[in-house]
Amino acid sequence: ELFETYGFYKEDTKSLTLKGKQGAEQIAQILTSFRESTPEAVAGIKIHAVEDYQTSVHTDVVTKEQSTIHLPKSNVLKYLLEDGSWICLRPSGTEPKIKFYFGVKGETEEQSKAKLASLSEAFMGKVEELIN
Repeated sequence: ELFETYGFYKEDTKSLTLKGKQGAEQIAQILTSFRESTPEAVAGIKIHAVEDYQTSVHTDVVTKEQSTIHLPKSNVLKYLLEDGSWICLRPSGTEPKIKFYFGVKGETEEQSKAKLASLSEAFMGKVEELIN
C-alpha cells in the first residue's frame, strides 16, 4: 500500500493573534528571536537546516554551509529537522497574527499524529516563553 511504501505524512497549523502596536512588536520579536537563535532541537529532534526566505539563505546547521534560495523574498523562516519534519513561521500580511506550520512523517498513522502533537506543543512552548 502507498502509506507502507512512503510513510504517513501529517501537517498542522497554529495561529497566534497579537493585536495592536504591542502585538505587532511581539510578532516581530518572535521572528527576530528565532532568526538570531536557532533552537538546537525541538521535541528531541535536532534541527539540521534553516531556510530564511527574507535573506534567501539556506544554512546547514552542522556544517555551516550556505546556499541561495531561489524564491521571492518573504518574511518566512523554516526549520528542517533531521528526521524529515519541518517547522515554518510566517506573520500574516493582513491580520495581527503569526502562523506556525508543522509537517512530519511517520511509519504509522499513530506515530505521525503523536510526533505532530509533540512537535507543535514543544515549539509553541518556546513561542509562549518569548511573549510572556
